Amino acid sequence: MKEIKTDILIVGAGYAGIAAAKKMHAAGKDFIIMEARDRIGGRTLTEDLASGVTVDMGAKWVGPTQHLVWEWIKETQTETYETYDQGKNLLKFKDKISSYTGTIPKIDPISLIDLGIAISKMNKLSEQISISDPWNHPRAKEYDAMTLATWMEKHIWTAKAKHLFEIGIQTVFAAEASEISLLFALFYFKSGDNMDTLISIKNGAQQSILKGGTQGLVKKIAVSFMDKIHLNEPLLKLIQNDGGVLAESPNLRIRAQKCILAIPPVLINSILFEPPLPQQKAQLYQRMPMGAAMKVYLIYPTPFWRELGFSGQIVSDEYPLKVTFDVGHADADQGVLLVFVEGNDARNFIDLAEDVRKKMIIERVEKIFGHQASTPMQYIDKCWTEEVYSRGCYTGLMGPNTLTQFGHQIRTPFQHVHFAGTETAEKWSGYLDGAISSGYRAASEVLK
Repeated sequence: MKEIKTDILIVGAGYAGIAAAKKMHAAGKDFIIMEARDRIGGRTLTEDLASGVTVDMGAKWVGPTQHLVWEWIKETQTETYETYDQGKNLLKFKDKISSYTGTIPKIDPISLIDLGIAISKMNKLSEQISISDPWNHPRAKEYDAMTLATWMEKHIWTAKAKHLFEIGIQTVFAAEASEISLLFALFYFKSGDNMDTLISIKNGAQQSILKGGTQGLVKKIAVSFMDKIHLNEPLLKLIQNDGGVLAESPNLRIRAQKCILAIPPVLINSILFEPPLPQQKAQLYQRMPMGAAMKVYLIYPTPFWRELGFSGQIVSDEYPLKVTFDVGHADADQGVLLVFVEGNDARNFIDLAEDVRKKMIIERVEKIFGHQASTPMQYIDKCWTEEVYSRGCYTGLMGPNTLTQFGHQIRTPFQHVHFAGTETAEKWSGYLDGAISSGYRAASEVLK
């Protein structure tokens, strides 16, 4: 087994780990990155398809207030384009199809008012939450004792509004409203500005797409220190003493003064710590399961829906298709339709054979767009719950009584070990911007 000595060990080569390494590189520190996968990028994964289209199978979008990602984009001179948002959107509800424009589907006036009031209430409640210590809000225990689903039952009166709100929650969290606490939801919305921002394209979290993909961006940032990255080396054991840390992976032993763990919380308890993690920190990680997200791409010879006057955006109540986007460039020859399957739908859908999944998705899209949707050039899907070193997407979630009891541990160092990852971010937690800020914060702690 090869042994390496270094100043700083960074575990994880996703956006958080690479951000920490960027700071270390700039400070002239000696460091090593240990990455379990055979690639860098973490929960980003960009693929060049046989059809000639480049797609992001993981994190994709950048919103206008995600300033740290935009700094990287400008630094690397990466080109971007805006999500196609022209024409009419479509709503399929109880076998009826209607068109609308904007973020909120066209529904009956009473349901529309009900939905608007619910979103407004959510925004007002989240505005009161501190993103640095949400557990200290005067009503934190009350909010954390209930699920978001419980709040919905009390505050949303019409079935259609409740259903559309639930689809919005699945899209944001890749989970069911019954899985997360109200307090966690309020923190998450505040962290990303508000609920409107997280569900919107224009001026929202789904506004911009990177040419070359989000994994392409992180590769550009890491190019100057790729020799510091050791792939296929999952961290198995971490020993701490007065002199620093000793990390063991299948082929490496690394001695360092400090360590930054930049991996999903759900993976941390799989590491053998000596001495053991503090019990409250270990308990926190036991309570942060990942969301379940599948991304499905249908590639067509042309974006035929544009010619029909449609945006490519669908909101549907029929399993497994709930939300779609046209993610091709405005001038693209080929049509690139992105379908999201999330929460329990994703957990069930991935257990089906791929040919069955393909048939179901195409049939659902054909019902809405017509016969032209029946013959895509290519179908590709990915479920992140199958990723051994992510175990889901988009982020680690918190159910009732987690944030108030254990949340204060999320960024707390443990002796020589510091913690990064998008889940530890205050601003844009769960997003690429949050991952970058968490890496910068952990690096600053180590450099003090």
